[in-house]
Amino acid sequence: MKNIEKKIFNLGLCLCLALSNVITVLAGGALETVDITNAQPSPIAGQIIAKLIGIKWDARSIPVKYSMNNTLDPIPNPLGAPVLTLAQAQAALQTSFDAWTQIPTSFIEMKITGTTANPGLVGFDFVNELTFRTAAGFGAIASSPSVSLMADSTFEDGDDIDGDGDSDVSSAITVCTDVDGDGDIEFPAGFYKAGTILDNDVQFNTKTTNGLRFTVGDAALDTVTRSVDLIATATHEFGHSHGLSHVMDNQISKTDGSGVTMFPFIDTGDPASESAQRSLSDDDKAWSSFFYPEGSARSGPAALQRGDKAFNKEYALIKGELRHGVLNQPIAGGSLFAVDFLTDKFVASGFSGTTQLSFDPATGGLFLVNDPAFHILNGNYVIPVPKGVYAVGVEAVDGFPVPAGSISLTCQIGSIFGQQNFNEEFYNRSREDAREARLGEKFPVPVVPGLNFLSSNINIVTSDSININNFGNRNFVGFTGIAPGTLYAVQVPASQITAVNAGGNVLIQGVAFDTFVTDASVVPVFAKAVLTTGTVNGTTATIDLDHPLAQKNGFVGQDNDFAPFYFNFPRALGAIVQKGIGRGTIQNLFIVLQVPTTAPFSGVSGQAPFIGLDGSGAPGGQPNDSPIFGYSFISIDGGATWSQVTNFNFRFSLITSLPLEHP
Repeated sequence: MKNIEKKIFNLGLCLCLALSNVITVLAGGALETVDITNAQPSPIAGQIIAKLIGIKWDARSIPVKYSMNNTLDPIPNPLGAPVLTLAQAQAALQTSFDAWTQIPTSFIEMKITGTTANPGLVGFDFVNELTFRTAAGFGAIASSPSVSLMADSTFEDGDDIDGDGDSDVSSAITVCTDVDGDGDIEFPAGFYKAGTILDNDVQFNTKTTNGLRFTVGDAALDTVTRSVDLIATATHEFGHSHGLSHVMDNQISKTDGSGVTMFPFIDTGDPASESAQRSLSDDDKAWSSFFYPEGSARSGPAALQRGDKAFNKEYALIKGELRHGVLNQPIAGGSLFAVDFLTDKFVASGFSGTTQLSFDPATGGLFLVNDPAFHILNGNYVIPVPKGVYAVGVEAVDGFPVPAGSISLTCQIGSIFGQQNFNEEFYNRSREDAREARLGEKFPVPVVPGLNFLSSNINIVTSDSININNFGNRNFVGFTGIAPGTLYAVQVPASQITAVNAGGNVLIQGVAFDTFVTDASVVPVFAKAVLTTGTVNGTTATIDLDHPLAQKNGFVGQDNDFAPFYFNFPRALGAIVQKGIGRGTIQNLFIVLQVPTTAPFSGVSGQAPFIGLDGSGAPGGQPNDSPIFGYSFISIDGGATWSQVTNFNFRFSLITSLPLEHP
């Protein structure tokens, strides 16, 4: 390897190892590293620009060969039977590898080809290790750290890249092979791009404080929260192993609450959820195929073979830019998603932004310049999807259902600069702007492989809408043991509505509810969502459910997130409300949500869907959070009587906006 490239690689190695436990992502669905190939000076003296790029295996590494650590038999099981042997574990892990390998449009192939006997995880040694030997204090269920190049590099015959005294490069091979039979893998001599994965290890935790047991087989999918399905866990980790990031998508459709495999959390107390994460979703398959597209070469692993399908004949790309309507900036790390236009079934997602940081060659550290224009080069995004007609939406990576730190450095950059603070909305073509007449409007995006112009320039600008939020941070969710048909309501005083535009014609765009479910496989479906009027007398309220301003029966919430209910005629609704306020016939609006009216509730826990609560005044609440406003009410008799809730603020939001002609 040339001297300058070797120097850059060694610096990159230190940084990659330092970042190996940080789940990061490029604009799309790739784990990130940095590219310092050009070594251009950054605004910080003595530092250089480091562009964030995705990592993946070079085609010469396919199939990716793994070695199973065989020094632990059987797998420790602090909870008792069933005990998992290494043979059972190896079969389960290969099953998880096969889930990715069998995608017909992706040429990724991963398989177990040998064993290793390391006393603990070695790390960068050109052995892709699978191990159940984890260090004490390791807190995650599993992890998949990779080492990758931070600069374009040329490997030369005999190079000792990991510094163990053994050559890691051979000019006698064309694919990665254990040339000398010593258990580690040699790379073919040649050129490799920044982001090339050199080593990946996957470790499964058997030493958490409370103890975990890994299980296999359908009978082992139980409700014991410390019992973890190995196939589901491994399938997720092996997505990271070939470069895929975490994603936001934990609810496939109105009837399927399952999350995609690369969603970062697993509900170990919900057998249906664990079972679903064994199988790849459309999103998982799309991104694996995007990074390893079948039919993209005439020879080698990317060439079409029996059973393969060419990626470019099965998929097309939805592409565009995401911009912040208030800040007038390209957004780093906004979550874009494509759903079937007719059914709202989730298909695939991506993240926006091409970003960069400042890199210190002396320490290997990454730094912010405190200038979004330097860090965020654009808000571009791409979503690979099969043929169909889609609605393209956007939501902020604001902590619900996933924090920015669990997704990427790109998402964190957007968060640091205050960009992850907008309402969920959809692309609506010519009416797409910071200020829109109808936030709920969505325009169909046709996708046909080979006709990418149909799905290009799907540019979205987030709304400058104004939310009336009578709550603070979420401290709790509730409530357990609630009766069927229970109603929750939040008062919005007339004075808050007129204050939005100093008495002008405010558009009432919609409402949003912070919702949650006990069992991850369950969709939080409520009996109805309502916007209506009412009055308050002391600690009780009278709410008019017979004459709602807007109502949606069978309202579908979102698991651990705000679910919007946008109205069809926000200008007309705003006019009605303001006239009523002016005449004195409307004193308050009320946002109402009703849990299902029949029992038993769905899921193994048998709990009704929950709502988010701000409980700063309750035990466990944050002392610096919002006060209890007294605007939350509950009814257990179908709305005949309403009682004020004195220890929580319900997290329901009224979404308003100014008219288009407003200056």
